[in-house]
Amino acid sequence: MASYSNRNDDHRYSKGSLLEIRLKNFLTYSECKFQFGPKMNLIAGPNGSGKSSIVCAVCLGLTGSPTILGRAKQVKDFIKHGEMEATIEITLFDPPENIIIKSIFKQDNDMEGSRTKWFINGTSKLRKEVAQVVRSYNIQVDNLCQFLPQDKVVEFARLSNEDLLKETEKTINPDLYHKHQKLIHFRSSKENQTKEVEKKKEYLKVLESQNQVLLLKVQRYREREKHQHRLRLLKIKRCWVEYNNERLKYLKSKEDLKTLNDVLQKLRESYKPQLDKLNKLESKRKNIKNEVDNLSNNAKTCQSKIRISKNDIGKLIEESKTLSNDFDVKKSEEMEKASRIQNLKDRIASVEEELNKMPPRSELEQEIQQKMSEIQGLEKSKRQQIVKMQNVEGRCRDIAAEIEDIEKDLKKASDIKTTRLNIVRRISIEVYQAAMWLNDNKHRFKNPDEIYGPILAEINVKDQHFAKYVEDYIAMRDMLAFVFSNKDDMELFLKEVRDKQRLVVSAVVPDEHSLDRYKPARFINEIRKFGFSCYMDAQIDAPNLVLKYLYNQYGVFKVPISTTTVSIDTSMIVNNLKIDNFYTSEDHHVCRRSKYGQKEISTRITAVRNAKSLNSNVDTEAINALNKKRYTLRDQLESCKSEIKNIEAELKPIQNDIDNTRQNKKMLESKKNRATILESKIKGYETSIKDAEAVSFDIEVEENKLFKKLIILDEDKLQLVDRMKSNAERYTNGVMEYITAEVKLSDIMTEYNQCSEILATAENQAKECSEQRDRKMKENQFLKDSAKHKLAIAKKKSNIASDENLPTELQEQLSLEPDDIEEIDEKIEAEKSKLQLNTEDDASVIKEYEKNNSAISTLKIEINKLNDKISSEMDEWNGFIASWTKGIISMTTGINQKFQYFFNKLNCVGEIKLRTNEDENFDKYAIEIWVKFRSADKVQMLDSHLQSGGERSVATIIYLISLQEFTICPFRIVDEINQGMDPQNERKIFEFVLAVSSNSKVSQYLLITPKLLPNLCYDGDLTALFIYNGPKMLDQQQWNLKRFIRRQQTQE
Repeated sequence: MASYSNRNDDHRYSKGSLLEIRLKNFLTYSECKFQFGPKMNLIAGPNGSGKSSIVCAVCLGLTGSPTILGRAKQVKDFIKHGEMEATIEITLFDPPENIIIKSIFKQDNDMEGSRTKWFINGTSKLRKEVAQVVRSYNIQVDNLCQFLPQDKVVEFARLSNEDLLKETEKTINPDLYHKHQKLIHFRSSKENQTKEVEKKKEYLKVLESQNQVLLLKVQRYREREKHQHRLRLLKIKRCWVEYNNERLKYLKSKEDLKTLNDVLQKLRESYKPQLDKLNKLESKRKNIKNEVDNLSNNAKTCQSKIRISKNDIGKLIEESKTLSNDFDVKKSEEMEKASRIQNLKDRIASVEEELNKMPPRSELEQEIQQKMSEIQGLEKSKRQQIVKMQNVEGRCRDIAAEIEDIEKDLKKASDIKTTRLNIVRRISIEVYQAAMWLNDNKHRFKNPDEIYGPILAEINVKDQHFAKYVEDYIAMRDMLAFVFSNKDDMELFLKEVRDKQRLVVSAVVPDEHSLDRYKPARFINEIRKFGFSCYMDAQIDAPNLVLKYLYNQYGVFKVPISTTTVSIDTSMIVNNLKIDNFYTSEDHHVCRRSKYGQKEISTRITAVRNAKSLNSNVDTEAINALNKKRYTLRDQLESCKSEIKNIEAELKPIQNDIDNTRQNKKMLESKKNRATILESKIKGYETSIKDAEAVSFDIEVEENKLFKKLIILDEDKLQLVDRMKSNAERYTNGVMEYITAEVKLSDIMTEYNQCSEILATAENQAKECSEQRDRKMKENQFLKDSAKHKLAIAKKKSNIASDENLPTELQEQLSLEPDDIEEIDEKIEAEKSKLQLNTEDDASVIKEYEKNNSAISTLKIEINKLNDKISSEMDEWNGFIASWTKGIISMTTGINQKFQYFFNKLNCVGEIKLRTNEDENFDKYAIEIWVKFRSADKVQMLDSHLQSGGERSVATIIYLISLQEFTICPFRIVDEINQGMDPQNERKIFEFVLAVSSNSKVSQYLLITPKLLPNLCYDGDLTALFIYNGPKMLDQQQWNLKRFIRRQQTQE
């Protein structure tokens, strides 16, 4: 860095002007110092040399935000690579001691954030305190009319006319800007108040209209209340009349009950003698009845004994019959025994015949043994085949287990893609949702096999040491993009996820060129000697469609990577190897050749951070090997299964032979068992014959025994007949005595019944009288309770307590009503009819009517207050509006004069117009820039569609120059505004800036440019700063301008 200025003119500096800036570890500067002149400061240097770093330092050092610069979002990004803190020290002119504002930016240990310390003249301050000091000098680093960094030039050109007015106000006269904002707020407040008044008036009309309707309802409601009151009185009177009627009924019933009690007493005294006679007859009847019962019981006892004797005789007769029958049966069996023995012998002959037809038992046992030997041989062959099949099945299980292990390994490898998708999810949930939707709906696309994405989940870095370079080089927006082989599929995807699901995603369709067309300028073997190990594409494994996009968009095939520090300078790499983009072990180098002057090379070096997203890999070679092995094992498994089927086919005939042999053996065993059964039958029949022959029966002896038993039974029967005869005689005598007693009892019962009838008649009369009395008592109690109930109802209807009397006033009102129930009912129905005609029964109408009356009064007061407030505020603001309008017209008139003057110097036409608004909508006031650059054109408003970029730059810089004499800010900065201007306009613009900045009334000016036209006219008010940067740059501590000038003069 070189500078020249005359520092003996401090009196020409404006208060708050920049005197000096010191930087340490800031962007590309390790340590440097800049000194500025009081007027025009020209800062020149090639692209990439660090000119804009001065602008960044001024912005950040004066409490500006990084977003103002448009280069980075965080302060830590301005710290020089490899350092942990940066320092900015700015000296502002404010004699006698000046103001030194120092800021130190420290990067956090986790490299994710930063902290800033502030100092004023060595004293620690808070950021807001420093910002307050900066504002006191009217320094506005966020105002594009004062501070126009390189990355904000386009933003200034895009300012709307309304915003241009506001920015100009803030620059020239902040008081005008504050008045403007107040007027905008006042108009909005006035509109709101007017709307509120109109709204209240409308509401007032609604309430008044409602009350007109409510008034009729209130009148009808009060008339209805009168009818309801009369109806209530009638109902109360009816209750009292009902009570009096019920009370009279009760008194009459009470008299009738007394009469019935007297009659009942007389009846009870009249049948007492007859009752005494009836009691004597009852005592006599009971004695005879006991005698009759005893005789009856004796007769029943004799009758029972007769029945028992009869039953015993029957049993003896039955026993005689049984003995005779048993004898007859035994006699018959003895006669049939010979026939039965012959039958058994015939059966033995039949069984022996069947037994003789069957083979001998030894022969059967020999055949059974032979069949068992055959079965054992067949079972042995079967077991051999089963063992063979089990061995093959074991091999199948081993192969299947090995295939399962391989599939687990493959699944584990595919889980890395799932891990990548989870990383995508953390970065952008919308991209992740789109990826999930795509995975479920690939069948809807034309080429589902040619759809990939997001790219982050598809690419694989072969060597993890190179992952950080790939992640650094490919922008994250492209890492999250989806890749399609045709536009139809891409449009379908975007329509579904972007239009319907409202997800923010991106998709691309690579060109159709083959990958073979992408070749680097030099083969890797040619550049290995310079420390490069490979090109980036050699480390990327991805589908061809994704590679096409990365080749075309990023040129990964021509970006070399070195894992060690490159030992050759940048110019050698760019000039000899034709490589302007490469990676060393920790840095990314991007080289650019200047388009001006000596076309020097500038290099931007950024640090490469460790990979965060691509730090896991899929080993494709291992996956391919696993797949190949899985296919081989599957073939072996199919072969084993086929061998098992062959063994099963061989086992089938063996099993059939075993089943047939077992069936034959079973038949032989069945024959053997049948022979055993037949032999057993023969033995059984022979035993039965022996038993039959052993039993003998003598008919004559048995007949004598039977005769003796029958004689004994006949004697027992004769004894029982004699006993039964004696009991029959006693039974007959008892029956005769029973009949005589029954006759006596009948005579007494006749007399007893006659007396009972007489007594019953008298008792029935008394009972009827008693029942009549009971009914009368119930009726009396009912009437009493009813009268009490009617009284309670009447008192309740009258709203009096049960122990209170009817009020005199109510008695008087009730006395005016009729005493007849029917007449009362007629009047009640008449009142009800009147009430039915008047349906207004809502009591809330009165409250609503009164509430509306109150609201109407309140609204009228509020409307009057608001109208008075609007009127008073208008009187106050009319003067305020006139003051602001006068100031804004004066400002735009002055700017317009300067603007026209400078455009005339360019042989062009320019004008500044103030656009007003008839409705006093102060937010629509604006500054319009009108220009004409060619004589054939018309004067047109400055617009990005009508003028070229160079023309807009000329208009912009002239507008900024026109503000100079009206600006009260201490300095102004414009960075590379001359880009795109033709040489003639650029020369004149430079002369204008120089001429304006030389004016004693104009503040300090910093103009930054990468180039200077030859033969420009300079004067003594210019301070020139030339910035150089490069690996061979002399340390700023060794810089001595006077010594360099002396050495140059000596050489000349």
